[in-house]
Amino acid sequence: MNPELGRRVIAIAQKLVGSHYINGGYGATPGLNDGCPCRSGGISLIADESNLEPKLNSGNKKANLAVKAATMSVKTYCVCAGNYATFSGGRETTATASDLTGYLDTLKGKPPSSWENYAEHYTPRRTFGPGQNGGDGGGKLVWGQSCKGIRHFDCVGFISFCYWKASGSVMQLDISAWRNPSGGRQVFDFKAGERPSALMDGDILVKADHHIGYVSATGTVIEAQDSHLGVRSTTGFMLASPGKWTHLVRLAGAASPELAWPMGWWRVWDGGTWFYYLGPDGVAKSSKTSPFNTRTPPGKAHNTGTWVYTAPKTLVITWKQVAGAPKPCKETFVNAAEGCEQMNATSNLYSPLVATRME
Repeated sequence: MNPELGRRVIAIAQKLVGSHYINGGYGATPGLNDGCPCRSGGISLIADESNLEPKLNSGNKKANLAVKAATMSVKTYCVCAGNYATFSGGRETTATASDLTGYLDTLKGKPPSSWENYAEHYTPRRTFGPGQNGGDGGGKLVWGQSCKGIRHFDCVGFISFCYWKASGSVMQLDISAWRNPSGGRQVFDFKAGERPSALMDGDILVKADHHIGYVSATGTVIEAQDSHLGVRSTTGFMLASPGKWTHLVRLAGAASPELAWPMGWWRVWDGGTWFYYLGPDGVAKSSKTSPFNTRTPPGKAHNTGTWVYTAPKTLVITWKQVAGAPKPCKETFVNAAEGCEQMNATSNLYSPLVATRME
């Protein structure tokens, strides 16, 4: 891929380090449809008093202990392990451990919405589902990081999500197809002695048919590694000694042009969630639907208007008058310093607003 797009892919991938792994995940947060459009959702959060028994139920995986743990069923039933091997304080445990039984006692009889994490970050679960090495988590009992509010990927979903975020294009392929030299893909077979002259940002590394990840020009590998590990970044990859990696894939493709601040998409809260697109030539568009591509306008806008920025920190959006409103809505952002990621506004008709810039 071209250098600009490659740098963007790697920057997005690095920001996702620490995200969780679940088989079938394409970047969705549990309960939301905010993943790659080819599979934008499908991940839910287990938080139910019927799932508080710590003993293994081998006959019914879905009845096992899970507190604020992500679950997904694409090929098989999966429960995220919450990065217990890489998140500080995560660990394996037993059904009779006093810290576990004591914590579970504090949850019983309370609504799940009021459940607190253990020691701020941790929740217990029996983990199920395959990772890059196949097999199944087997119901191992662990303290993992709570899955609430965290994006979840498998290795292929991670590749697709980062590429989509960087380019605006959706590519959904299984691992064997990624290393097939078609569709603008250049493939280097390490076992056949093939190598590019140098690494480029956004190159893709493949392990046969079971794993895939990104690599930067400096040899940093970023991958959704496994359920107990999550998304990780490791340095030191070299073309001369690729280890267990079998192929390198280099993509063609150009990035959608990045929009200069304040243009692009903003998530807006005024007691409810809206999405504003500020486009070229002072055009503003609003939507109730989160954008798939944060560099292009909505296909269908809820309302349209104009925006004007006045240095050093005032941005005014004026919307077209809607039915039932006494006049056009005017929103004035008073702390919109150039390059800011969040800004606050007052409205001449409605509640105050907070706008957060979207990637």
